[in-house]
Amino acid sequence: MIARLLDNLRLRTKLSLVVIASTLMASLLLFAAVTVLEYHDSRHRVEERARGLARVLAQNVRAPLSFEDPAAAQRVLEGLGAVPEVRWAALLDVHAAVFAAFAQKGASVPASVEIGRLTAETPAYALFHALVCVVELVRVDGAVVGQLVVCTDASPAFSATLARAVLVLLGAAVIGLLASAVAVKVQDGMVQPIADLADVMHDVSRTHSYTTRVSMQRSDEVGALYEGFNRLLGELEARETVLQRQQARLFTLAHIDAVTGLSNRHHFRLMLDEALARVSGHPFAILCLDLDRFKTVNDALGHDVGDMLLTVVGQRLTAVSREGDMVARLGGDEFAMVLRDVADRQEVQRIADRVLAALCTSVDVEGWTVSMGVSIGIALAPRDGDQPDQLLKNADLALYGAKAGGRGRACFYDAGMSEGVVRRLQLERALRSAITLDQLSVVYQPQVDLASSAITGFEALVRWRHPELGDVRPDEFIAVAEEAGLINEIGAWVLEQACLEASTWPEHLSVAVNLSAVQVMTQDLPLLVGRVLATSGLAAARLEVEITESVLLNETEATLAQLHGLNRLGVRIALDDFGTGYSSMAYLRRFPFDKLKIDRCFVKALATEPDARVIVHAIIDMATGLHMKTLAEGVEREAELSALREEGCAEVQGYLVSRPLRVEAVLPFVREWTTAHPPAGSQAAAAESGQAVALLG
Repeated sequence: MIARLLDNLRLRTKLSLVVIASTLMASLLLFAAVTVLEYHDSRHRVEERARGLARVLAQNVRAPLSFEDPAAAQRVLEGLGAVPEVRWAALLDVHAAVFAAFAQKGASVPASVEIGRLTAETPAYALFHALVCVVELVRVDGAVVGQLVVCTDASPAFSATLARAVLVLLGAAVIGLLASAVAVKVQDGMVQPIADLADVMHDVSRTHSYTTRVSMQRSDEVGALYEGFNRLLGELEARETVLQRQQARLFTLAHIDAVTGLSNRHHFRLMLDEALARVSGHPFAILCLDLDRFKTVNDALGHDVGDMLLTVVGQRLTAVSREGDMVARLGGDEFAMVLRDVADRQEVQRIADRVLAALCTSVDVEGWTVSMGVSIGIALAPRDGDQPDQLLKNADLALYGAKAGGRGRACFYDAGMSEGVVRRLQLERALRSAITLDQLSVVYQPQVDLASSAITGFEALVRWRHPELGDVRPDEFIAVAEEAGLINEIGAWVLEQACLEASTWPEHLSVAVNLSAVQVMTQDLPLLVGRVLATSGLAAARLEVEITESVLLNETEATLAQLHGLNRLGVRIALDDFGTGYSSMAYLRRFPFDKLKIDRCFVKALATEPDARVIVHAIIDMATGLHMKTLAEGVEREAELSALREEGCAEVQGYLVSRPLRVEAVLPFVREWTTAHPPAGSQAAAAESGQAVALLG
């Protein structure tokens, strides 16, 4: 009956009942507060009585304390026996030692340390403590000569207060029980439905789950509110479903890279702004990554394989990142990482090393074995910038520095890198027109057979002289040409020039031309070489192409077919810089090499490092067993030449023989060399004619 009556009441009436109940509860709380205050007041009165008694005693013990008469002081304290509420008293001297003490029967005086602790109790702790201790300083002529501690038992006063409090609490309990019973009924009929609705609204707001419904049937204003709320949830549910689909699609289009599933450039900038907003106390690092030779893979194997490779890169970057780090693809073969809350530069370096280890390796994609490599530029925030564009620019500068240092490495930004980037951009712009402006030239370094001392051929080397930049080092502009996609054009031009000029030499002289790894992967070499040989008239047997071991990183059927095609033309193939990269017996068996070129780093160490001589000996023995010739590069000293001859090396080239020659100096050099170094059978005749046989004879 009461529940139905409350259901039909207006909300205002129900709230009035709640106010009445609240007033009753407030009255009970007031009674409780008054009781506590009276309890505190009783204790205060006990404390004031004890303090007055202590002041009187302090006056009486001044003389005994001054004259160090403990017995007299003891007699003074004995007078406390007439005050039953005093439990004990102690007179302490200036050193806090007990000078005299008194204790009622059944009580004892604590030790000096315990007395000090009792007198130091905070008021909050002592509020409900039955023992009230007061301290009175004993002064003589204004100087403190001791202190008197009097401890009084407040139990009798507390007992009286407690009795009154019990009566008050009993009354309050009865009133509280009655009020609680009424409040429960009121809450069930009025407050709880509204609270339930508020809970549902809170859950919907927190979870955004609009499938929830309020099922209780009511006939009052709350029932109407329930019904309206359910209709609202239904409409929101329908709209939320459509909105979520649209938002998911828009977010994917705006923030996610379609190929790798990583964040895209736009999302990366948003996360970068967020990281910079909290950079104070939370330093972070940006890693800009660029895949080495990705364009070559894309051009040679197709965009589908290239996209699969990008996906693998994204997966490996995600695998090596820490929780909270961000990985993004900025476009093309460019990736970026934000490393949050990095402690120091060493931590960033460790993460960068993990990235290099994960990406500088090969991967199988659709039956192709593709070699991956990466260069990394690193900028630290806020040290290297506190704006997004500034940080990205500096990370890019560091990336260029990493590429200039040999690729496959990580490089931190420093302020001196800007000049190097400007230099690289100048080289790229100038290199695009270097062929048409006739700035490139080919020079030739002779190669000598150690057994006969005869010139066997020349290696063609490209040189670039720019009217403003001067002589540009080959290792500098070749790297720029590979990155800018110009190496195929330059490589084809060098091949044509070398074959055309070598066709005018004596038939026993050959020419060696270097091929870039990019050319091997992207050009139809048999077709190109065949056309050049036909145009120049040079016999195929007089042409030798040199490839570096970086080509072997991408050991594919296509690469193998390229080299076998050259071999079928009759062109010889040499493996350059052997022993410094990725050489192995497996490569030497699968590829048709005719010659191994021993790198200059081993040659320079021949006379000083025994290990180098062991390596050279092993290379020569291996080449001999595989029916390949050996040629040592960079020979500059007689000691190196003697060691190579002793180890059985077939050919040499280097400054000890000659520096690279312009084309017009090739034939005069050959004639002079032949005169100075005749074949073994004619050395005596050469000696009689006064020709020196000193260098290689």
